[in-house]
Amino acid sequence: MTAHHPLAASNHACRSTGCSQPQGQQRFKRTPVALAIAVVIAANVQAETSTESAPSQAQASISLSPQAVDYPYLNWYPRTLLSEPEQAALPEFCSGMYIKPEIQPLGTDVIVAEADEAQLDKAGNAFLRGDVVMQRDSYLLQGDSVSWQQQQGSGQFVGAVSIYTPWSTLHSKEALFSDQGLGQPANLNLQEAAYALPEYHMRGEARSIETRSNGKIRLEQASMTFCEPGQNDWDIVASSINLDQKRGIGSAWHTRLRVLDVPVIYLPYYRFPIDDRRTTGFLDPSFAINGSGQLEDLQTPFYFNIAPNLDATIIPHHLLDRGFLWESQLRHKTALLGDGELNYGYMNHDKTEGDERWLINYSQQGDWGKHWSHRWIYNHVSDDSYLSDMNSASGINRSTHLPRRGEVHYRNRNWSATVLAEGFQTLDNSLTLADRPYQRLPHLNLSYQTLSASEWQFEQTLQFTRFRRQQNAYINGMEQNLTGFDGLYGQRLVSDSRLAWDKRWSFAYITPSVDLRYRQYELSHNQRSTLDADQPLSERYAVPRYKLDTGLILERPFDWRGSQLQQTLEPRLLWVKSPYQVNQTLIPAFDSGNKTVDYQSLFSGDRFTGYDRLADLDQISLGVTSRFQDDTGTELLNASLGRIHYRRDRHVVLNAGDEVNHQNSSATIGEINWYPTEHWQLFHTLEWDTYDNFARQKRFGVSYNDDQNHMVSLSNHKLQTINTTTGHPDTQLHQVDAAAFWSLTDRWALTGRLLLDQNQYDSGERRPDSRVMEALAGFEYQNCCWRLQVLYRETSPTETDLNASNSTDNRHSLMFSIQLKGLSTLGGGTDSILSQSINGYSRRQYHDY
Repeated sequence: MTAHHPLAASNHACRSTGCSQPQGQQRFKRTPVALAIAVVIAANVQAETSTESAPSQAQASISLSPQAVDYPYLNWYPRTLLSEPEQAALPEFCSGMYIKPEIQPLGTDVIVAEADEAQLDKAGNAFLRGDVVMQRDSYLLQGDSVSWQQQQGSGQFVGAVSIYTPWSTLHSKEALFSDQGLGQPANLNLQEAAYALPEYHMRGEARSIETRSNGKIRLEQASMTFCEPGQNDWDIVASSINLDQKRGIGSAWHTRLRVLDVPVIYLPYYRFPIDDRRTTGFLDPSFAINGSGQLEDLQTPFYFNIAPNLDATIIPHHLLDRGFLWESQLRHKTALLGDGELNYGYMNHDKTEGDERWLINYSQQGDWGKHWSHRWIYNHVSDDSYLSDMNSASGINRSTHLPRRGEVHYRNRNWSATVLAEGFQTLDNSLTLADRPYQRLPHLNLSYQTLSASEWQFEQTLQFTRFRRQQNAYINGMEQNLTGFDGLYGQRLVSDSRLAWDKRWSFAYITPSVDLRYRQYELSHNQRSTLDADQPLSERYAVPRYKLDTGLILERPFDWRGSQLQQTLEPRLLWVKSPYQVNQTLIPAFDSGNKTVDYQSLFSGDRFTGYDRLADLDQISLGVTSRFQDDTGTELLNASLGRIHYRRDRHVVLNAGDEVNHQNSSATIGEINWYPTEHWQLFHTLEWDTYDNFARQKRFGVSYNDDQNHMVSLSNHKLQTINTTTGHPDTQLHQVDAAAFWSLTDRWALTGRLLLDQNQYDSGERRPDSRVMEALAGFEYQNCCWRLQVLYRETSPTETDLNASNSTDNRHSLMFSIQLKGLSTLGGGTDSILSQSINGYSRRQYHDY
């Protein structure tokens, strides 16, 4: 039957089950209690009912989509009802998935209904009984019976009530719907309700849910969880929840986090955000446990939303054996200065050290229009051990210098300019004043570079820098003063010009160039009487440099065991000539150092970094690289081999007293990278000294990383120099690093790392407390609603006390991390540590909502 009323009813139609394709899982990033209930209810009350006196014939003929009226409870589909692709995408530890309801919108303001029986009176009131289905646009309501009062614009649903939207599902024993007029949200009251958000894999229950047209929602005796139906490993419950959609704020009373129905965390009152707007309130707590099973650090951060462009976080710590540490973070955004962040830590009295301890860190960066930008950073700590002692994860901190820097940059198409001021706080007390870096107060740089498509290229760099360094200080209880050459400071002017012709073909290139490098120094000293008589305080010189860089790119296809491959052969030659400038060691090496040696450094045309040493050069670098690629362009192997041939001795050295190099060739450097399969990589680097017949540098390793959370790496790194007294190599660095994260199943995984110091120490030399620089061992277990990581960690931070018998300390910790999927993570930062320690971990496959 069809009634002449906006509420159309017809005999019960045939229905069938329908389901949509599963949506991509997204992590739900709100704060704990009933985070998405506002989304559920808001979606369900936006449908407006029409108050027209009679429908058109087209409106009266609208019928319900058969597949949209028969869904599983809360739209949860067990694995057996899923398609093969859906089952394949589901982790082994999940027994099913939510699927969003597939509802075809009506595209009209009328309400269409179907029922086994329908009664209408002259006033427009209706009573529907037996498998009632009502649809309002994209909102679908079901119940055993519905009583609709036309004058009040309200309906009462009784018995097995279900409400479906494209993004949510609700079930209750009774629901009251009250229309507030066209274009206005309706009021809804649900009793004994259960709800689900299929897209977020979230569900919950409430004794009552009440919504109002002003956007406020109230829930009584409510709960929420991301666990599967029938598996309440954890949930959040609250006696009362109030949600204000207009303000984007929720509040809850008597909030409990329950694990297996046992309360483990209680908050009498809790405020939280229900949308992307920031809200003042507590953040997730974290903790760390040491090797003795003691609670080493407990943090309970509190967040302040001060203004749209300003917020702050206060983090009270309780550190075992030390006391309370108060940390705070203030962040701001401004139109003029960009983004800024201030971090401050303060401990009034360290029970272990007996001192006041603190940290200040400030950073700022931003843009001024299209061409200007700036960056600032300031660091200051109360003592050398602060960063290691106050690290809750007992991690390694090997920082020797904390930067303090301010920069302003200008850049357009060809020009760039920089104004910089830079200083440092040195944390390593084993460094004398003479070994500490210079401050740059200020540093000015102006550069020009041709960026056109012309083969002719011109570059120009102008710099002015004033270098300063602390002249006296108390270090390890002893006064140190810089005298003689070590006490020199001053200013430097740099002018570097380069003209090049860059000609390239598909098979070759040739780039001749000429450089003119000019330096001018004005030096000073606080104690000139300590200087040598022949020490100049003013120096200037210009040194040319000539270069010819050329190479070939040869290719050949070939067949390898039925596969079509391509090999390249890329020989390269670099000729460099620059005259010898005398007395450069009479100038301090303000920012210069020896270059790190690798294959690419053979073709840099210099052997120093910075601007204070202009190398005397008359050399030819020869090298060759070969690559093997498959028919898709994927590189399977690359290998390089090269060395430098010198035509004269190298007289320019970094420091006075360094030996002049008379050898007529450099060490031979070889590098190889092999990718035997998509997941395997093997690499090897060798720097071989042909004069003394030893390996100056040797690195080799192997790694495996697939898309099933299997990652393993093993590497060995060794650096040696020749001892001129004994004629034998001395080891400067020798480390072995093995790391792995291996998923045994979807549920279980093992992880570990071992970083070993393999140096051989002399009898009187300070050595580490343990050869283990870092060790990790742990496991991971997860199911569909939580993940647990347990990690044992051993570290060896540098010992800053030079009177200690060992160069490092040894620390142990036991870390726990419990992730309530879709909600938050409690415990230490195990994921962060594993990302830093295990190659590929940051790209692991990750299951969350």
